[in-house]
Amino acid sequence: ENSACFGCCCPCGLVDPSNTEEARLALEGNEEIQRDRISEFFKVKVAGFIKVPLHRLILGVLFLTWFAIAIWQMSLIEATKESEQFLDEDHPLQKSVTLLNTHFPTADDDLGLKVHFVVGVDEIDRTGVNLLLDPENYGSPNFVAGFDFNEKCQEDLVTFCDELKTAPKYKDLIKRKSGLGSVYCFVEELAAYNVKGDLTGDEYCNFVRQGEWKNKNWQVNPNDLSEIMPRFLKERSCFDENSLETTSERYQDEIGWNGLNLMYASISTESNVLDPFGVGGEAQTRGEYDQFVDIAKEQEKIISQSCGGAVTMTDLDGIFVFMNNQSIYVRSAIQSAVLGVAIAFGVLLISTRVFHLALFASITIMSVLASVVGTMVMLGWTLGSIESTLIGIIAGFSVDYVVHLAHAYEIAKGDTYDRITEAFSDLGISVFNGMITSVAASIPLFFCQLQFFAKFGTFLCLTIAYSWIFANFGFMTLLAQLKIPLKEKGCRL
Repeated sequence: ENSACFGCCCPCGLVDPSNTEEARLALEGNEEIQRDRISEFFKVKVAGFIKVPLHRLILGVLFLTWFAIAIWQMSLIEATKESEQFLDEDHPLQKSVTLLNTHFPTADDDLGLKVHFVVGVDEIDRTGVNLLLDPENYGSPNFVAGFDFNEKCQEDLVTFCDELKTAPKYKDLIKRKSGLGSVYCFVEELAAYNVKGDLTGDEYCNFVRQGEWKNKNWQVNPNDLSEIMPRFLKERSCFDENSLETTSERYQDEIGWNGLNLMYASISTESNVLDPFGVGGEAQTRGEYDQFVDIAKEQEKIISQSCGGAVTMTDLDGIFVFMNNQSIYVRSAIQSAVLGVAIAFGVLLISTRVFHLALFASITIMSVLASVVGTMVMLGWTLGSIESTLIGIIAGFSVDYVVHLAHAYEIAKGDTYDRITEAFSDLGISVFNGMITSVAASIPLFFCQLQFFAKFGTFLCLTIAYSWIFANFGFMTLLAQLKIPLKEKGCRL
């Protein structure tokens, strides 16, 4: 007998009869089951509170007021305007990154986002691309077989460069330097080099900058490119203020020379609004993006005829990709939230087999969703990949408590008040304990330095707390107020 205690200071042997056996015997003998104080509290106090009409009115006013505030805040959420933070904002490393990105205003001499208008490149083959595992692998380019850098193509590209530099309609779109648009046009220097055979010295550079070469026979014969291009790429660029860059360095993204052939040609310009180091709002970036797309479409009508390829607009700093990600964050958050609520409704309908219970429970989940997202906005969160993922799983986290109470209400006997009392009596303490343990488990995550875990802890705490409040005092209040009777037999949908 003593060996069963294993040195325990309190009885630790088998309980005979067990708690389950005692409950079964009590039910068979129509005896009242002895409940602990917390269970009695939910059965008497909480259920009694819900049954009072004045209390339900007060709860209704409070919930509707909060729901309106949550919806208002929810409508203010916007996609993130900065790269994802992996560390807490108070972490020294994160402070340094934030300081560099946001606290140094741009000046006129700062580099704007380079936007490329490329001809000769087709769709990129993105087979096997995974930027999470290999951020440098964007795919393999497919070159247009019919691309031809002929004399007419060169003329059209130079005309395009002149338009980008001087057209008044682009003065707010393209960064201005010395009164002209900032344009990287390698064809100008290549044409001058073809005329003079040299770009060395102020005399030659003035010849390039002032456009005197346009009065000469400057077009390069495509058959001579293999001879001219290697020498040209070793020349100093006349548009480098420090006269240090070679043309191959300045136009490394614009000239698609592979040693034998010119595979593509690109004309680049600097954005007057966007820069390669910061990220603006999705609406602002998309406004600039759409204007550059319109330019590409307009020029394609001309350049594609002479050069033999479509004009593609892109940037190489990932700004337009991030803009697209911002849109995806918003769209995926909405889609996943709606899908989650729909799945939860299906699960509730199957588990309770009562339409109005499933409907009211789904309304409860939507209230939790709005409350959590609204609170996220109040906390200053923006919609990034972490937040979008968390919003998508709100329905799954918040269905637990309401489905337990709904099922307990459905299997209980009697009228609405009797069912509410029985539901709180049977599962009030279980739902409460589940809430306490989940909230307690989320607290250590508040102190994590990695942002994903810190935000997940806050999200978990908010979701669990709101789920418990709305399930106990929102869902049950709605049932008590409407008093929709349940059929004992037959179809109850």
